[in-house]
Amino acid sequence: MRLRRRLAILALAAAVPALSAQAQQAQQAQQAAPETGAETDATERGWRDLFFDPQDGAPDLSGLLARGGFVPAPVLITEPAVDGGLGLVGYFVQMRGADRPPERTILGAAVTGNGSNGYGALHSGSFLGGDLLYSAAAAHGLAILNLYPGGRDYSLAYDNTITYVGGRAHYRLGGGAVSVGPSVSWRSNDVAADLSGLFPRRDPLLGRTTDLLALGGSLHYDDRDNPLTPTSGVNAIAEALTYSAALGSDRDFSSLTMTAAGFESRGEWTAGALISLAATFGDAPFFMEPGVDLRGVSYGRYTGDRVASLEVELRRQVSDRWAVLGFAGVGHAQRSGSILSGSEATVPAGGVGLRYRIARKLGLDMGLDLAFGEEGSTVYIQFGHAWGRSMD
Repeated sequence: MRLRRRLAILALAAAVPALSAQAQQAQQAQQAAPETGAETDATERGWRDLFFDPQDGAPDLSGLLARGGFVPAPVLITEPAVDGGLGLVGYFVQMRGADRPPERTILGAAVTGNGSNGYGALHSGSFLGGDLLYSAAAAHGLAILNLYPGGRDYSLAYDNTITYVGGRAHYRLGGGAVSVGPSVSWRSNDVAADLSGLFPRRDPLLGRTTDLLALGGSLHYDDRDNPLTPTSGVNAIAEALTYSAALGSDRDFSSLTMTAAGFESRGEWTAGALISLAATFGDAPFFMEPGVDLRGVSYGRYTGDRVASLEVELRRQVSDRWAVLGFAGVGHAQRSGSILSGSEATVPAGGVGLRYRIARKLGLDMGLDLAFGEEGSTVYIQFGHAWGRSMD
């Protein structure tokens, strides 16, 4: 069995925004507790409470996460497309009140087994009492990946040196579940690969630097009961971006992505479904095409200019700390308007998982998934919900 997929950094980054009312209240309660006993005992108890739950004595990170400030985290990368890897992330969290999300800055770097590497930074916060949310990110790295033309069984290796800067803002309408706002991104791509002997023409993007600048907007809806491990509610995102020569982009094309996740609970059972639709229009470079996104399918294995993924999950809470789950999904990718027009692929995947409630006060789970696809079995390390990186 090969260790596979998912950057734990993405799931952990999704956990930080929830350190708002719950986290701050937990921290204030600890600070307000009366000081009794020897000072040494209080110090030892304080350190222990960062890693163990005073309620049941089980390993728990609620105290550590609720503390805010600086939180370092090692990262284990299990994505098979880059042969696994390691990284380090530093989180700087500042609480802004019980009714506002925290302000956070994330710095990280990683290196993988196939030589891919990168570093980056993310900052997010809010204005207007938490109704205007914003985020900005910058990153640079080398991605060494495989291209599977038309989803075929053979692959072509290519290198892409990427520099990225982007940001977005969205305003919560009426302070409710709906928010809308603009997005902007710029990325420089230096792609190296020799495809001249395999295709009728050489892609003009290969062997030179390509700048892609986009403007667009997004619409969000979110009424989940918990952004970390939801048990009810819906999270939906639609984003449209336009890359234009008028903006300084070297390619004229546009992209549209729509993702919706829903959850419903009955007693100890929780059912969930995630659907993702993505498309590109115009002269999009191959490395900007979307791909099937399922547990059990390697990143970039099935790509196209029209892609859809559907995954369902059923979870059973067997105790206060432990849960088991099963999941299954299907993805479809097709391509039109290129030398591979008409090529398409449909792929199923599924598996089972185990979860442990690692932060009880925040409702945060972590665990393992064992997924099965057409190319074998896959182990995923999850921190928060497996769909966290697809949800807002």
